[in-house]
Amino acid sequence: MKNAISVLVVEDDFHIAKLISVLLRDASYNVVTVSTAKSAFAQLEKAPIDLVVLDWMLPDMPGDQVCRRIKTLSGDAFLPVLMLTARTTLAERIAGLEAGADDYLTKPFHNEELLARARALLRIRKAEQTRAETLLALERQHQELKAAYEKLRSTQAQLIQASKMASLGELVAGVAHELNNPLAIILGNAELLPEFSNEDDRRAVQQIIAATQRGRRVVQSLVTFARHDKIEFDWHSPSDLIERVLDLRRSTFRTSDIGLHVTYESNVPRVWVDGPQIQQVVLNLLINAEQALRDRPNGQILIDLYTATKPSAEPDVLPNLQRAPKEGIGDGLVVIDVADNGPGLAPQVLNRLFEPFVTTRPPGQGTGLGLSICFGIVREHGGRIWAESELGIGTTISVALPLVSSRTSDDELSDDDAASRSNETAIRCRVLVVDDEEPVARLLARLLRQIGHDPLIVDSGAAAIERIRREPFDLVLSDVKMPGMSGFELHQTIKQYNPELAARVVFVTGDMLSAATQARIAQTGNPYIAKPFAIDRLEALVRSLLAQRPIER
Repeated sequence: MKNAISVLVVEDDFHIAKLISVLLRDASYNVVTVSTAKSAFAQLEKAPIDLVVLDWMLPDMPGDQVCRRIKTLSGDAFLPVLMLTARTTLAERIAGLEAGADDYLTKPFHNEELLARARALLRIRKAEQTRAETLLALERQHQELKAAYEKLRSTQAQLIQASKMASLGELVAGVAHELNNPLAIILGNAELLPEFSNEDDRRAVQQIIAATQRGRRVVQSLVTFARHDKIEFDWHSPSDLIERVLDLRRSTFRTSDIGLHVTYESNVPRVWVDGPQIQQVVLNLLINAEQALRDRPNGQILIDLYTATKPSAEPDVLPNLQRAPKEGIGDGLVVIDVADNGPGLAPQVLNRLFEPFVTTRPPGQGTGLGLSICFGIVREHGGRIWAESELGIGTTISVALPLVSSRTSDDELSDDDAASRSNETAIRCRVLVVDDEEPVARLLARLLRQIGHDPLIVDSGAAAIERIRREPFDLVLSDVKMPGMSGFELHQTIKQYNPELAARVVFVTGDMLSAATQARIAQTGNPYIAKPFAIDRLEALVRSLLAQRPIER
Protein backbone atom coordinates (compact mmCIF):
# COMPACT_ATOMS: atom_id res chain seq x y z
CA MET A 1 0.00 0.00 0.00
CA LYS A 2 1.33 3.35 -1.09
CA ASN A 3 2.12 5.78 1.76
CA ALA A 4 1.09 3.15 4.35
CA ILE A 5 2.92 2.90 7.67
CA SER A 6 5.66 0.26 7.65
CA VAL A 7 6.25 -1.97 10.70
CA LEU A 8 9.26 -4.26 11.15
CA VAL A 9 8.50 -7.34 13.28
CA VAL A 10 11.66 -8.99 14.68
CA GLU A 11 10.52 -12.33 16.20
CA ASP A 12 12.17 -15.76 16.01
CA ASP A 13 8.98 -17.62 17.07
CA PHE A 14 7.16 -18.32 13.80
CA HIS A 15 3.66 -18.50 15.30
CA ILE A 16 3.97 -15.28 17.31
CA ALA A 17 5.45 -13.51 14.27
CA LYS A 18 2.56 -14.74 12.13
CA LEU A 19 -0.02 -13.54 14.68
CA ILE A 20 1.51 -10.08 14.96
CA SER A 21 1.75 -9.75 11.16
CA VAL A 22 -1.93 -10.62 10.70
CA LEU A 23 -3.02 -8.15 13.39
CA LEU A 24 -0.99 -5.31 11.92
CA ARG A 25 -1.97 -5.97 8.29
CA ASP A 26 -5.64 -6.04 9.32
CA ALA A 27 -5.00 -2.59 10.81
CA SER A 28 -3.76 -1.43 7.33
CA TYR A 29 -0.04 -1.40 8.12
CA ASN A 30 2.71 -2.65 5.83
CA VAL A 31 4.49 -5.46 7.70
CA VAL A 32 7.97 -6.91 7.20
CA THR A 33 8.87 -9.96 9.34
CA VAL A 34 12.42 -11.15 10.14
CA SER A 35 13.71 -13.68 12.68
CA THR A 36 17.26 -12.45 13.44
CA ALA A 37 19.01 -9.26 14.45
CA LYS A 38 21.20 -9.42 11.35
CA SER A 39 18.15 -9.53 9.07
CA ALA A 40 16.57 -6.65 11.00
CA PHE A 41 19.62 -4.43 10.49
CA ALA A 42 19.69 -5.23 6.78
CA GLN A 43 16.00 -4.35 6.44
CA LEU A 44 16.46 -1.03 8.26
CA GLU A 45 19.23 -0.06 5.85
CA LYS A 46 17.16 -1.08 2.83
CA ALA A 47 13.81 0.67 3.36
CA PRO A 48 12.24 3.24 5.72
CA ILE A 49 10.52 1.80 8.80
CA ASP A 50 8.04 3.60 11.09
CA LEU A 51 7.85 1.12 14.01
CA VAL A 52 9.89 -1.87 15.24
CA VAL A 53 8.22 -4.67 17.23
CA LEU A 54 11.24 -6.40 18.81
CA ASP A 55 11.46 -9.75 20.60
CA TRP A 56 13.92 -9.36 23.46
CA MET A 57 15.35 -12.89 23.16
CA LEU A 58 16.81 -13.41 19.66
CA PRO A 59 19.16 -16.26 18.73
CA ASP A 60 22.05 -14.12 17.37
CA MET A 61 22.17 -11.06 19.67
CA PRO A 62 20.83 -9.92 23.05
CA GLY A 63 17.83 -7.62 22.91
CA ASP A 64 19.52 -4.63 24.55
CA GLN A 65 22.31 -4.66 21.94
CA VAL A 66 19.78 -4.98 19.13
CA CYS A 67 17.81 -2.05 20.50
CA ARG A 68 20.90 0.18 20.77
CA ARG A 69 21.95 -0.68 17.21
CA ILE A 70 18.47 0.13 15.88
CA LYS A 71 18.58 3.54 17.56
CA THR A 72 22.02 4.16 16.06
CA LEU A 73 20.83 3.25 12.57
CA SER A 74 17.84 5.59 12.85
CA GLY A 75 20.13 8.57 13.52
CA ASP A 76 18.37 11.77 14.59
CA ALA A 77 14.96 10.51 13.49
CA PHE A 78 12.70 9.04 16.15
CA LEU A 79 12.12 5.33 15.39
CA PRO A 80 9.94 3.79 18.15
CA VAL A 81 10.74 0.29 19.44
CA LEU A 82 8.02 -1.85 21.09
CA MET A 83 9.74 -4.53 23.19
CA LEU A 84 8.15 -7.99 23.50
CA THR A 85 9.36 -10.10 26.43
CA ALA A 86 8.30 -13.19 28.31
CA ARG A 87 10.19 -11.98 31.38
CA THR A 88 8.17 -10.02 33.86
CA THR A 89 10.66 -8.86 36.48
CA LEU A 90 10.98 -5.13 37.09
CA ALA A 91 14.75 -5.17 36.59
CA GLU A 92 14.40 -6.73 33.14
CA ARG A 93 11.80 -4.22 32.05
CA ILE A 94 13.97 -1.35 33.28
CA ALA A 95 16.99 -2.76 31.44
CA GLY A 96 14.97 -2.85 28.21
CA LEU A 97 13.78 0.72 28.56
CA GLU A 98 17.28 1.95 29.38
CA ALA A 99 18.60 0.19 26.27
CA GLY A 100 16.33 2.41 24.18
CA ALA A 101 12.98 0.64 24.01
CA ASP A 102 10.09 3.11 23.99
CA ASP A 103 7.46 0.72 25.37
CA TYR A 104 7.16 -2.93 26.31
CA LEU A 105 4.56 -5.69 26.20
CA THR A 106 4.80 -9.00 28.06
CA LYS A 107 3.94 -12.32 26.50
CA PRO A 108 1.30 -13.55 26.30
CA PHE A 109 -0.37 -10.28 25.25
CA HIS A 110 -3.86 -9.16 24.30
CA ASN A 111 -4.29 -8.36 20.62
CA GLU A 112 -6.09 -5.08 21.33
CA GLU A 113 -3.32 -3.98 23.69
CA LEU A 114 -0.65 -4.68 21.05
CA LEU A 115 -2.52 -2.54 18.52
CA ALA A 116 -3.17 0.22 21.07
CA ARG A 117 0.50 0.41 22.05
CA ALA A 118 1.56 0.40 18.39
CA ARG A 119 -0.83 3.26 17.59
CA ALA A 120 0.42 5.23 20.60
CA LEU A 121 4.04 4.89 19.52
CA LEU A 122 3.19 5.85 15.93
CA ARG A 123 1.41 8.97 17.19
CA ILE A 124 4.56 9.90 19.08
CA ARG A 125 6.62 9.33 15.92
CA LYS A 126 4.23 11.53 13.94
CA ALA A 127 4.49 14.25 16.58
CA GLU A 128 8.29 14.01 16.49
CA GLN A 129 8.27 14.31 12.70
CA THR A 130 6.00 17.35 12.92
CA ARG A 131 8.27 18.84 15.57
CA ALA A 132 11.33 18.29 13.38
CA GLU A 133 9.61 19.87 10.37
CA THR A 134 8.54 22.79 12.55
CA LEU A 135 12.10 23.23 13.78
CA LEU A 136 13.36 23.23 10.19
CA ALA A 137 10.75 25.82 9.25
CA LEU A 138 11.71 27.90 12.28
CA GLU A 139 15.37 27.64 11.34
CA ARG A 140 14.56 28.84 7.83
CA GLN A 141 12.56 31.72 9.26
CA HIS A 142 15.42 32.46 11.64
CA GLN A 143 17.87 32.64 8.75
CA GLU A 144 15.47 34.83 6.76
CA LEU A 145 14.99 37.13 9.76
CA LYS A 146 18.74 37.19 10.32
CA ALA A 147 19.30 38.17 6.68
CA ALA A 148 16.55 40.80 6.94
CA TYR A 149 18.12 42.11 10.15
CA GLU A 150 21.55 42.35 8.51
CA LYS A 151 19.99 44.16 5.57
CA LEU A 152 18.18 46.51 7.96
CA ARG A 153 21.39 47.02 9.88
CA SER A 154 23.22 47.79 6.65
CA THR A 155 20.50 50.23 5.59
CA GLN A 156 20.55 51.87 9.02
CA ALA A 157 24.32 52.22 8.86
CA GLN A 158 24.03 53.75 5.41
CA LEU A 159 21.34 56.14 6.62
CA ILE A 160 23.48 57.16 9.59
CA GLN A 161 26.43 57.64 7.28
CA ALA A 162 24.28 59.63 4.86
CA SER A 163 23.06 61.81 7.73
CA LYS A 164 26.63 62.38 8.87
CA MET A 165 27.68 63.22 5.33
CA ALA A 166 24.76 65.62 4.97
CA SER A 167 25.78 67.43 8.16
CA LEU A 168 29.41 67.34 7.09
CA GLY A 169 28.42 68.68 3.69
CA GLU A 170 26.68 71.68 5.21
CA LEU A 171 29.68 72.36 7.44
CA VAL A 172 32.24 71.94 4.66
CA ALA A 173 30.16 74.09 2.30
CA GLY A 174 30.32 76.98 4.73
CA VAL A 175 33.99 76.46 5.56
CA ALA A 176 34.92 76.11 1.88
CA HIS A 177 33.09 79.31 0.96
CA GLU A 178 34.81 81.24 3.74
CA LEU A 179 38.25 79.83 2.87
CA ASN A 180 37.98 80.16 -0.89
CA ASN A 181 37.59 83.95 -0.87
CA PRO A 182 40.84 84.70 1.03
CA LEU A 183 42.65 81.93 -0.86
CA ALA A 184 41.56 83.51 -4.14
CA ILE A 185 42.87 86.90 -3.02
CA ILE A 186 46.22 85.48 -1.85
CA LEU A 187 46.76 83.34 -4.93
CA GLY A 188 45.68 85.98 -7.43
CA ASN A 189 47.76 88.76 -5.94
CA ALA A 190 50.79 86.49 -5.58
CA GLU A 191 50.58 85.60 -9.27
CA LEU A 192 50.36 89.30 -10.15
CA LEU A 193 53.46 90.25 -8.19
CA PRO A 194 56.25 91.53 -10.44
CA GLU A 195 59.27 89.37 -11.13
CA PHE A 196 61.78 90.13 -8.39
CA SER A 197 65.48 90.33 -9.11
CA ASN A 198 66.34 88.95 -5.69
CA GLU A 199 66.36 85.12 -5.59
CA ASP A 200 65.02 85.00 -2.02
CA ASP A 201 62.07 87.22 -2.97
CA ARG A 202 61.27 85.08 -6.01
CA ARG A 203 61.44 81.95 -3.88
CA ALA A 204 59.15 83.51 -1.26
CA VAL A 205 56.53 84.35 -3.90
CA GLN A 206 56.70 80.82 -5.29
CA GLN A 207 56.25 79.42 -1.78
CA ILE A 208 53.18 81.62 -1.27
CA ILE A 209 51.70 80.41 -4.56
CA ALA A 210 52.54 76.75 -3.82
CA ALA A 211 51.10 76.93 -0.29
CA THR A 212 47.93 78.62 -1.53
CA GLN A 213 47.49 76.06 -4.29
CA ARG A 214 47.91 73.29 -1.73
CA GLY A 215 45.27 74.92 0.46
CA ARG A 216 42.99 75.14 -2.57
CA ARG A 217 43.49 71.43 -3.31
CA VAL A 218 42.74 70.52 0.29
CA VAL A 219 39.50 72.55 0.23
CA GLN A 220 38.52 70.97 -3.09
CA SER A 221 39.23 67.50 -1.69
CA LEU A 222 37.12 68.20 1.39
CA VAL A 223 34.32 69.38 -0.87
CA THR A 224 34.69 66.22 -2.94
CA PHE A 225 34.40 63.84 0.00
CA ALA A 226 31.52 65.69 1.60
CA ARG A 227 29.58 65.69 -1.66
CA HIS A 228 26.52 63.43 -1.71
CA ASP A 229 24.72 64.30 -4.92
CA LYS A 230 24.22 62.24 -8.07
CA ILE A 231 26.98 60.40 -9.88
CA GLU A 232 28.62 62.42 -12.66
CA PHE A 233 31.11 60.78 -15.03
CA ASP A 234 33.85 62.84 -16.66
CA TRP A 235 37.41 62.49 -17.94
CA HIS A 236 39.94 62.48 -15.10
CA SER A 237 43.66 61.98 -14.74
CA PRO A 238 44.17 59.01 -12.36
CA SER A 239 47.32 60.56 -10.89
CA ASP A 240 45.45 63.82 -10.18
CA LEU A 241 42.71 61.91 -8.36
CA ILE A 242 45.31 60.13 -6.23
CA GLU A 243 47.18 63.36 -5.48
CA ARG A 244 43.99 65.06 -4.29
CA VAL A 245 43.55 62.26 -1.75
CA LEU A 246 47.20 62.36 -0.70
CA ASP A 247 46.82 66.08 0.02
CA LEU A 248 44.45 65.03 2.81
CA ARG A 249 46.59 62.19 4.21
CA ARG A 250 50.27 63.15 3.87
CA SER A 251 50.43 65.00 7.19
CA THR A 252 48.76 62.02 8.92
CA PHE A 253 51.35 59.65 7.48
CA ARG A 254 54.16 61.92 8.67
CA THR A 255 52.83 62.18 12.23
CA SER A 256 52.21 58.40 12.30
CA ASP A 257 55.78 57.76 11.09
CA ILE A 258 54.51 55.89 8.02
CA GLY A 259 56.63 55.95 4.89
CA LEU A 260 54.82 56.74 1.64
CA HIS A 261 56.14 55.66 -1.76
CA VAL A 262 54.23 56.67 -4.90
CA THR A 263 55.03 55.44 -8.40
CA TYR A 264 53.18 56.73 -11.47
CA GLU A 265 53.75 55.15 -14.85
CA SER A 266 54.33 57.86 -17.44
CA ASN A 267 51.57 58.82 -19.88
CA VAL A 268 48.74 57.00 -18.11
CA PRO A 269 45.56 57.93 -20.05
CA ARG A 270 42.61 59.67 -18.51
CA VAL A 271 39.68 57.54 -17.33
CA TRP A 272 35.92 58.07 -17.69
CA VAL A 273 34.84 57.98 -14.04
CA ASP A 274 33.02 59.83 -11.31
CA GLY A 275 36.07 61.55 -9.82
CA PRO A 276 34.79 61.98 -6.24
CA GLN A 277 33.76 58.33 -6.03
CA ILE A 278 37.14 57.05 -7.21
CA GLN A 279 38.79 59.43 -4.73
CA GLN A 280 36.60 57.90 -2.02
CA VAL A 281 37.85 54.44 -3.02
CA VAL A 282 41.50 55.54 -2.84
CA LEU A 283 40.90 57.28 0.50
CA ASN A 284 39.31 54.15 2.00
CA LEU A 285 42.20 51.99 0.80
CA LEU A 286 44.75 54.40 2.31
CA ILE A 287 42.88 54.53 5.63
CA ASN A 288 42.76 50.71 5.73
CA ALA A 289 46.49 50.52 5.04
CA GLU A 290 47.16 53.12 7.72
CA GLN A 291 45.08 51.15 10.24
CA ALA A 292 47.01 47.98 9.41
CA LEU A 293 50.27 49.78 10.26
CA ARG A 294 49.11 51.19 13.58
CA ASP A 295 51.70 50.56 16.35
CA ARG A 296 53.88 48.79 13.80
CA PRO A 297 57.51 49.99 13.40
CA ASN A 298 58.81 50.96 9.96
CA GLY A 299 55.35 51.03 8.40
CA GLN A 300 55.34 51.56 4.65
CA ILE A 301 52.55 52.29 2.16
CA LEU A 302 53.19 51.88 -1.55
CA ILE A 303 50.95 53.32 -4.28
CA ASP A 304 51.52 52.13 -7.83
CA LEU A 305 49.63 53.50 -10.86
CA TYR A 306 50.09 51.72 -14.18
CA THR A 307 48.34 50.43 -17.26
CA ALA A 308 47.75 46.74 -17.93
CA THR A 309 46.50 44.61 -20.77
CA LYS A 310 42.96 43.35 -20.46
CA PRO A 311 42.74 39.53 -20.11
CA SER A 312 40.58 37.54 -22.50
CA ALA A 313 38.39 36.34 -19.63
CA GLU A 314 36.71 38.64 -17.12
CA PRO A 315 37.11 36.98 -13.70
CA ASP A 316 36.22 38.81 -10.51
CA VAL A 317 39.88 38.78 -9.49
CA LEU A 318 42.64 39.78 -11.90
CA PRO A 319 45.94 39.05 -10.14
CA ASN A 320 49.31 39.11 -11.90
CA LEU A 321 48.18 41.47 -14.66
CA GLN A 322 50.61 41.97 -17.50
CA ARG A 323 51.71 45.59 -17.72
CA ALA A 324 50.79 47.16 -21.03
CA PRO A 325 53.45 47.84 -23.67
CA LYS A 326 54.44 51.49 -24.00
CA GLU A 327 53.28 51.68 -27.61
CA GLY A 328 49.62 51.44 -26.60
CA ILE A 329 47.10 49.59 -24.51
CA GLY A 330 43.96 49.55 -26.66
CA ASP A 331 40.98 48.71 -24.47
CA GLY A 332 43.20 47.90 -21.50
CA LEU A 333 43.05 48.81 -17.84
CA VAL A 334 44.32 51.48 -15.50
CA VAL A 335 45.38 49.81 -12.25
CA ILE A 336 45.89 51.39 -8.82
CA ASP A 337 47.72 49.24 -6.25
CA VAL A 338 47.73 50.24 -2.57
CA ALA A 339 50.10 48.02 -0.59
CA ASP A 340 51.23 47.96 3.04
CA ASN A 341 53.74 45.92 5.01
CA GLY A 342 51.29 45.29 7.84
CA PRO A 343 50.47 41.95 9.52
CA GLY A 344 48.51 40.63 6.55
CA LEU A 345 45.10 38.97 6.53
CA ALA A 346 44.05 35.44 7.39
CA PRO A 347 42.53 33.49 4.45
CA GLN A 348 39.08 33.38 6.06
CA VAL A 349 39.09 37.20 6.35
CA LEU A 350 40.57 37.72 2.89
CA ASN A 351 37.83 35.63 1.27
CA ARG A 352 35.09 37.83 2.78
CA LEU A 353 36.94 41.16 2.74
CA PHE A 354 34.46 42.99 0.47
CA GLU A 355 31.31 41.77 2.25
CA PRO A 356 29.37 44.27 4.40
CA PHE A 357 30.30 44.39 8.13
CA VAL A 358 33.53 42.43 7.62
CA THR A 359 36.19 44.50 9.36
CA THR A 360 39.83 43.90 10.22
CA ARG A 361 39.77 46.50 12.99
CA PRO A 362 39.16 45.92 16.72
CA PRO A 363 35.54 46.06 17.93
CA GLY A 364 34.12 49.56 17.92
CA GLN A 365 36.74 50.94 15.53
CA GLY A 366 35.11 50.20 12.20
CA THR A 367 31.72 49.56 10.60
CA GLY A 368 32.99 47.07 8.03
CA LEU A 369 31.31 49.09 5.26
CA GLY A 370 34.34 50.83 3.73
CA LEU A 371 35.57 48.07 1.42
CA SER A 372 32.06 46.90 0.53
CA ILE A 373 31.30 50.47 -0.59
CA CYS A 374 34.55 50.45 -2.60
CA PHE A 375 33.49 47.18 -4.20
CA GLY A 376 30.15 48.67 -5.25
CA ILE A 377 31.72 51.86 -6.63
CA VAL A 378 34.33 50.00 -8.68
CA ARG A 379 31.71 47.59 -10.05
CA GLU A 380 29.51 50.55 -11.07
CA HIS A 381 32.47 51.79 -13.11
CA GLY A 382 32.83 48.44 -14.88
CA GLY A 383 36.04 47.72 -12.99
CA ARG A 384 37.35 45.09 -10.60
CA ILE A 385 38.78 45.23 -7.09
CA TRP A 386 40.64 42.44 -5.32
CA ALA A 387 43.07 41.83 -2.48
CA GLU A 388 46.18 39.74 -2.08
CA SER A 389 47.71 39.18 1.34
CA GLU A 390 50.27 37.10 3.16
CA LEU A 391 50.44 36.82 6.93
CA GLY A 392 53.47 38.61 8.29
CA ILE A 393 54.23 40.23 4.91
CA GLY A 394 51.40 42.64 4.15
CA THR A 395 48.39 43.29 1.95
CA THR A 396 47.88 44.73 -1.52
CA ILE A 397 44.47 45.90 -2.73
CA SER A 398 44.18 46.56 -6.45
CA VAL A 399 41.60 48.53 -8.40
CA ALA A 400 41.39 48.03 -12.18
CA LEU A 401 39.38 50.57 -14.18
CA PRO A 402 38.56 50.04 -17.87
CA LEU A 403 39.92 52.39 -20.50
CA VAL A 404 37.47 53.67 -23.07
CA SER A 405 38.04 55.77 -26.14
CA SER A 406 37.71 59.52 -25.57
CA ARG A 407 36.96 62.38 -27.88
CA THR A 408 39.64 64.92 -28.65
CA SER A 409 40.46 66.74 -25.44
CA ASP A 410 41.19 70.44 -24.99
CA ASP A 411 44.93 69.78 -25.04
CA GLU A 412 44.65 68.01 -28.42
CA LEU A 413 43.19 70.90 -30.40
CA SER A 414 44.28 71.40 -33.98
CA ASP A 415 46.59 74.25 -34.96
CA ASP A 416 43.65 76.03 -36.62
CA ASP A 417 41.63 75.82 -33.40
CA ALA A 418 44.53 77.14 -31.37
CA ALA A 419 45.05 80.02 -33.79
CA SER A 420 41.34 80.81 -33.69
CA ARG A 421 41.35 80.93 -29.92
CA SER A 422 44.47 83.03 -29.91
CA ASN A 423 42.72 85.57 -32.14
CA GLU A 424 39.70 85.59 -29.82
CA THR A 425 41.96 86.21 -26.84
CA ALA A 426 43.51 89.18 -28.62
CA ILE A 427 40.12 90.95 -28.57
CA ARG A 428 39.96 93.54 -25.79
CA CYS A 429 36.71 92.88 -23.95
CA ARG A 430 34.68 95.18 -21.76
CA VAL A 431 33.96 93.10 -18.63
CA LEU A 432 31.58 93.95 -15.79
CA VAL A 433 32.74 92.49 -12.45
CA VAL A 434 29.93 92.12 -9.87
CA ASP A 435 30.98 91.17 -6.31
CA ASP A 436 30.05 92.53 -2.90
CA GLU A 437 33.51 91.70 -1.50
CA GLU A 438 35.83 94.47 -2.66
CA PRO A 439 39.12 92.49 -2.38
CA VAL A 440 37.76 89.71 -4.60
CA ALA A 441 36.35 92.20 -7.12
CA ARG A 442 39.61 94.14 -7.29
CA LEU A 443 41.56 90.92 -7.75
CA LEU A 444 39.32 89.85 -10.64
CA ALA A 445 39.78 93.26 -12.22
CA ARG A 446 43.58 93.02 -11.92
CA LEU A 447 43.58 89.53 -13.42
CA LEU A 448 41.41 90.70 -16.32
CA ARG A 449 43.67 93.68 -16.99
CA GLN A 450 46.66 91.34 -16.86
CA ILE A 451 45.25 89.29 -19.75
CA GLY A 452 44.32 92.35 -21.80
CA HIS A 453 40.71 93.15 -20.95
CA ASP A 454 38.92 96.26 -19.63
CA PRO A 455 37.08 95.56 -16.34
CA LEU A 456 34.58 97.71 -14.43
CA ILE A 457 33.64 96.89 -10.80
CA VAL A 458 30.21 97.19 -9.15
CA ASP A 459 29.26 95.82 -5.72
CA SER A 460 25.64 94.72 -6.21
CA GLY A 461 23.18 93.29 -8.70
CA ALA A 462 21.17 96.51 -8.77
CA ALA A 463 24.28 98.54 -9.62
CA ALA A 464 25.12 96.03 -12.35
CA ILE A 465 21.68 96.42 -13.97
CA GLU A 466 22.02 100.19 -13.89
CA ARG A 467 25.44 100.03 -15.59
CA ILE A 468 24.32 97.53 -18.22
CA ARG A 469 21.41 99.80 -19.19
CA ARG A 470 23.78 102.75 -19.69
CA GLU A 471 26.72 101.15 -21.50
CA PRO A 472 27.60 97.97 -23.41
CA PHE A 473 29.59 95.05 -21.98
CA ASP A 474 31.02 91.95 -23.63
CA LEU A 475 31.13 89.75 -20.52
CA VAL A 476 29.77 89.75 -16.98
CA LEU A 477 31.59 88.06 -14.07
CA SER A 478 29.13 87.83 -11.18
CA ASP A 479 29.42 86.44 -7.67
CA VAL A 480 26.62 83.99 -6.84
CA LYS A 481 25.94 84.91 -3.22
CA MET A 482 25.31 88.63 -2.78
CA PRO A 483 22.94 90.59 -0.54
CA GLY A 484 19.83 91.99 -2.19
CA MET A 485 20.07 90.39 -5.63
CA SER A 486 21.91 87.09 -6.10
CA GLY A 487 23.97 86.26 -9.16
CA PHE A 488 21.18 84.02 -10.45
CA GLU A 489 18.60 86.78 -10.07
CA LEU A 490 20.95 89.18 -11.87
CA HIS A 491 21.28 86.69 -14.72
CA GLN A 492 17.49 86.35 -15.01
CA THR A 493 17.07 90.13 -15.09
CA ILE A 494 19.70 90.55 -17.82
CA LYS A 495 18.08 87.73 -19.79
CA GLN A 496 14.75 89.58 -19.95
CA TYR A 497 16.05 92.45 -22.10
CA ASN A 498 19.52 91.35 -23.29
CA PRO A 499 19.57 87.56 -23.94
CA GLU A 500 22.89 87.74 -25.80
CA LEU A 501 24.69 89.29 -22.85
CA ALA A 502 22.91 86.88 -20.47
CA ALA A 503 24.56 84.01 -22.37
CA ARG A 504 27.93 85.59 -21.57
CA VAL A 505 27.44 85.81 -17.80
CA VAL A 506 30.10 83.86 -15.88
CA PHE A 507 29.23 82.87 -12.31
CA VAL A 508 31.95 83.18 -9.66
CA THR A 509 31.40 80.94 -6.63
CA GLY A 510 33.19 79.46 -3.66
CA ASP A 511 30.29 77.10 -2.94
CA MET A 512 30.36 74.29 -5.52
CA LEU A 513 29.51 71.74 -2.82
CA SER A 514 25.91 72.91 -2.56
CA ALA A 515 23.63 70.77 -4.70
CA ALA A 516 21.30 73.76 -5.04
CA THR A 517 24.13 75.94 -6.40
CA GLN A 518 25.17 73.24 -8.86
CA ALA A 519 21.59 72.74 -10.00
CA ARG A 520 20.99 76.47 -10.53
CA ILE A 521 24.20 76.87 -12.54
CA ALA A 522 23.37 73.80 -14.64
CA GLN A 523 19.86 75.16 -15.23
CA THR A 524 21.21 78.42 -16.67
CA GLY A 525 23.66 76.66 -18.98
CA ASN A 526 26.23 79.36 -18.21
CA PRO A 527 29.87 78.73 -17.30
CA TYR A 528 31.32 79.30 -13.85
CA ILE A 529 34.70 79.74 -12.20
CA ALA A 530 35.32 78.39 -8.71
CA LYS A 531 37.28 80.28 -6.09
CA PRO A 532 40.20 80.36 -5.64
CA PHE A 533 41.15 80.81 -9.30
CA ALA A 534 44.44 81.34 -11.10
CA ILE A 535 45.22 83.63 -14.04
CA ASP A 536 45.51 80.75 -16.51
CA ARG A 537 42.15 79.32 -15.41
CA LEU A 538 40.40 82.68 -15.83
CA GLU A 539 42.10 83.30 -19.16
CA ALA A 540 41.13 79.86 -20.45
CA LEU A 541 37.51 80.38 -19.44
CA VAL A 542 37.26 83.80 -21.10
CA ARG A 543 38.98 82.48 -24.22
CA SER A 544 36.65 79.49 -24.37
CA LEU A 545 33.57 81.65 -23.91
CA LEU A 546 34.61 84.07 -26.64
CA ALA A 547 35.44 81.21 -29.00
CA GLN A 548 32.10 79.50 -28.50
CA ARG A 549 29.91 82.60 -28.38
CA PRO A 550 31.17 85.24 -30.84
CA ILE A 551 30.67 88.80 -29.70
CA GLU A 552 28.82 91.18 -31.98
CA ARG A 553 30.36 94.65 -32.21
